[in-house]
Amino acid sequence: MTATTTTPSAMRTGAVSLLLWLAAAAAFAAINIAGGVLAVWLRLPSGGNARLGWDLAWTVAAAATPLWIAARWLPIAARAQAGLIWALLTAMAIWAVATLGKDFPLWFNAGLLAAQAALGWLAWRWSRRPR
Repeated sequence: MTATTTTPSAMRTGAVSLLLWLAAAAAFAAINIAGGVLAVWLRLPSGGNARLGWDLAWTVAAAATPLWIAARWLPIAARAQAGLIWALLTAMAIWAVATLGKDFPLWFNAGLLAAQAALGWLAWRWSRRPR
């Protein structure tokens, strides 16, 4: 009897988790796009250190958003799932620096990688708080 009563609950939890993963991915993309659009609206120059700093800040904000969504809203194993999202984001950052790093100044690459440590700490802290 317990198997039949917990199955709908488990399915609901799985569906909520899947939807939140999709929301986290959509939020990551939306915030990245918003940073670029806002830069155009503010008429920021398309090159130079100031624009790279702007882009780095928005990239870090975009990466923080799915971590926050996972840590605060996932119904089960929020810390583990936030850690998995952090690992995916860190892998993307390492890939970007390894592949595209020659096209960017050292401070940008270092900032992108250093932000991953800060984001990992934030994900850990956010997932510890009671909901």
